[in-house]
Amino acid sequence: MSVQRAGAARTLVGVDVGSTHIKAALVAPGSGVLHVARRATETHAVRGGGAYHRPNELLAAVSSAIAECVDAAGARHRPVAVGIASMAESGVPIDRRNLPVGDILAWHDPRPERQAAWLERQIGAAPLFARTGLRPEPKYTLSKLLWLREHKAADFTRLRHWAGVAELVALDLTGNLATNASLACRTLAFNVTARAWDAELLALASLGPDEMPVVLPLGKAVGGLTAAAATRLGLPAGTPVAIAGHDHLAAALGAGVTKPGDVLDSMGSAEATLLVAERPALADEIRRGGFSTGCHAVDGLSYVSGGLQSSGALIDWFLDTFLGVGDAAAGADRAGEPVQVGGASSDEAERYAPFVELLEGAGPGPVEPIVRPYLRGRTAPHRDPSASLEFEGLRETHTLVDLAAAAVDGCAYHVRWMLDELARITGTPLDRVKLTGGGARNRRWVIAKAALGPGRLEVVRTEEAAALGAALVAGLAGGVYGSVEEALIDASPFDRVTAPATVRARYDAAYLDRWLPAVITRLRQSGLS
Repeated sequence: MSVQRAGAARTLVGVDVGSTHIKAALVAPGSGVLHVARRATETHAVRGGGAYHRPNELLAAVSSAIAECVDAAGARHRPVAVGIASMAESGVPIDRRNLPVGDILAWHDPRPERQAAWLERQIGAAPLFARTGLRPEPKYTLSKLLWLREHKAADFTRLRHWAGVAELVALDLTGNLATNASLACRTLAFNVTARAWDAELLALASLGPDEMPVVLPLGKAVGGLTAAAATRLGLPAGTPVAIAGHDHLAAALGAGVTKPGDVLDSMGSAEATLLVAERPALADEIRRGGFSTGCHAVDGLSYVSGGLQSSGALIDWFLDTFLGVGDAAAGADRAGEPVQVGGASSDEAERYAPFVELLEGAGPGPVEPIVRPYLRGRTAPHRDPSASLEFEGLRETHTLVDLAAAAVDGCAYHVRWMLDELARITGTPLDRVKLTGGGARNRRWVIAKAALGPGRLEVVRTEEAAALGAALVAGLAGGVYGSVEEALIDASPFDRVTAPATVRARYDAAYLDRWLPAVITRLRQSGLS
C-alpha cells in the first residue's frame, strides 16, 4: 500500500512541457489526476526555416500552470513535491549567473542539418550509434551546439552550462542544474552503455562533461524551491523538485510500461512506439532500420523506439488544408493564458470537431484510398527524410469522409509496420500494446489500431500519462512513495479495446495486400530496401 494513502491530504504536481502544450497535473495518490492546467507552448518561426521558444515565455507558462494546480488543491491539500518531464533535444546555454542565453532551439528545427552531416563524416554513423544509440540528425543536441557555436558565437561564448527544457525549468525553480538519463541520452553526447557523458563527443563542440547537467537517479530531487519560486507558485520554500525525464518515458511511467517486453504507443503531434528492454539495443540493424535506443527513466532499464513525425500533425494539416480550420493555439492562449481546466479545452474540442464528425460518417474501416502518412518524411522503419505524404486510389466518388478515414488508417498502418519491425529486429513477441495520448480519444482511430495489432490493445485512461508519470516521480522525491514499485501502484488504469473479427480481417487484408506492398515498392524505387 502507498505511504501516501494514510495521509490523503497531500498531493503532487507533475508537469509535461511539450512542443505544443505545457500541462500540469494535480495528482492525489490513490485517487489519480484531480485537475489539469494547460498552456500553449509558444513557438516562433524563423524566415526560411527554423523554430525556437523564448525561455521567459516558456518558464512563465510553466509557473502559471503549476500555480493553477496549487490553487486548485487548496491549503489543506497543498502539493508536497513537483516533477518535471519535457520534450527532449531542445535546450539553451546557461551563463555564469544561471540565466538562459538566447533562445531555445525547437527539437524539430532543421537548421543544424549541415552540422549533423559533419558529425557523420567526422565519427561515422555506425560508431556514433554504437556509443549513443542515435543517428546523426539535426534535432539532437550535439548538432544544435555545433550550430550555435558557428551561428550564435556571442551566445555560445557565454555558455557555462547547457540546459535542456526540463533542466531549465528545474533550474528556474531551484537554482540547481541536473537531469535524468532518459533526457541525457537524447543529446548525441551521452554513452548509453556507460550511462555517462561522452567527453570525446562533447569536445567536438568545445565542451566537456562539467558543462552538462549532472545525471541523477530517478526520484532524487534536483533541489527545493527557492524563496522567489515558492512565492510565485504558492508553495513553501524548499518543496522538492525532481526531473522525471523525457516526456515519452514519463508517459511510460504513468502508463506502467516499465518491464522488459512492455510496449507503449504514445500519440501526439508525432507518434512514438517504445519497447522496454533490459539493455540498449546497439546492433547495427537497429540503426539501419531507423530505430533508436536509449535509457528508460527507470534506472537500469533501456528502450528501443521508432517514430512517426506526422501523426496528430497530419490531422492538423488535414483541418487546415481541406476544412480551413485555423490553429486553436493561435489566439489569446499564445500569451500564456489558460486554455484548459480539468479536461480538453473548448477551443481544442471545437477545432477537432469537424474531423471527428467526418470520421463518424465513415463507418467501420478500412476505406479504399490508402495514405502513406509522411508529411515530415519517414523516421522508421527505413529512414527517408524525402518520403512524402501520398494519397493513392482516389476516385471522383470519394469524399472528405473517405479522405479523413484514409488519413487515420494510414497512420495506423504505419504504426503496425513499426511494431512488426521492432518485434522482428529485437526478437521480442509483442503480446500487448498500451496506447496513450490525444489520439487515443478518437474511437475510430483506436478501433483501427485494435484491428491491426499486434497483440491486444490497452488504452490508458488518463489523457495526461506524461504529467502523471512526472507526478509519480515527484512522489518519490517527496517521500510519498518508498520505491518505484510503490509509485507504480498509482499508474493509470487502462481499458482493453477489441475490434470485431470481420473488421480485423478487412484491416489485415488491406495492410498486407495493399498498404505494405505500396510502401515497399517506394522503398525499392528509392534504393532504401
